[in-house]
Amino acid sequence: MIFQGTRPRRAGGWRSLALCALASLAAACSTTTAPADGTADSRAPELDVAGLESFVRQEMAGTGVPGLSMAVIRDGEIAYSGGFGVRNAQTGGAVTTDTLFEAASLSKPVFAYFAMLQVEKGVIELDRPLYEYLPHPDLPDDPRAQELTARMVLTHATGLPNWRSYTGGVLQFVFDPGTRYGYSGEGYEYLRRVLRHELGVNDDGLQAVFQAEVADEIGADFMSYTWDASIPERKTFGHRNGIPTDNDGHDMNFGAAYSLNTTAEDYARFLTALIRPDASRAGTVERLLAVQDTMPAEEGELHRSLGFQIKATAHGLRYDHFGDNGDFRSYCHFSLDSGDGLVLFGNSDALFSSGLARRIVEHLGEEWVYD
Repeated sequence: MIFQGTRPRRAGGWRSLALCALASLAAACSTTTAPADGTADSRAPELDVAGLESFVRQEMAGTGVPGLSMAVIRDGEIAYSGGFGVRNAQTGGAVTTDTLFEAASLSKPVFAYFAMLQVEKGVIELDRPLYEYLPHPDLPDDPRAQELTARMVLTHATGLPNWRSYTGGVLQFVFDPGTRYGYSGEGYEYLRRVLRHELGVNDDGLQAVFQAEVADEIGADFMSYTWDASIPERKTFGHRNGIPTDNDGHDMNFGAAYSLNTTAEDYARFLTALIRPDASRAGTVERLLAVQDTMPAEEGELHRSLGFQIKATAHGLRYDHFGDNGDFRSYCHFSLDSGDGLVLFGNSDALFSSGLARRIVEHLGEEWVYD
């Protein structure tokens, strides 16, 4: 279905400055080239809804992706939201725009925004050692744990592994904090513990603060990091190798790095709130999306923002993020320049390996710039 958005397009000095900074990075780091006439167009083609739906249904066949939810953003507004396929490959049940998916690591940018709201409120400081708020309970004897900051967490420079299972089940540093890039869910979980401690709440209380300050503010119907009994009625099953796994979640905790359950449409609402922010949140969004050029960058990549990686494409600079919970995969991107964006939620381990995500991105006139 088509959505007639009501959010006005806002111009702002901070956007111009941010885009100039990003453009400088792209010029220095990108190997993409402009069209021959020198007039690169950052706008995606006009959205053909019927053609898009026909294309997605055709391309899903034989991919091993039983169900897909997607939302397309044009000029800072949700232009399309749709569901495809089934919730369970064995028992059926149509995927609709109301079907819940695990956002997987797309949980991280939303939590990063939530964390930045706490910075704005003075609950924590971005560069104050997290140790001063709450020592890490699983790193009591390593002095490097006292160096960790929220900025390191949000730019993946903590030196912690993605998960402790990567280091034999015992959490330990794989490099010194702040010296290089290393993607880490463990860092996000430490920051979640710190925020919970400073706000004086448990996981359910943290969800309540998130609900009031983020989900309600953007008009989301459902965005939850914690579990409740109503979720299975709306949630799709995950799939591995075409076989349904479950729709009960990977655990019942507030997992800042992975546990967000939501819809593609609600996630797109979050992205539109970043593309065209309300005046009261513009400063927070600016700081969230600012290029973190004082922090280590991933080898061969541009410097990240606090919530997203940044990619240079033929159409300009683009923010993006991937998600992988095994039986759920997810993807999003957006451009501040054009105001365009995309959210893809798949209930299968095959969303990327089948090439389905790439083909949808390219069908929408965007560039797939990932190995």
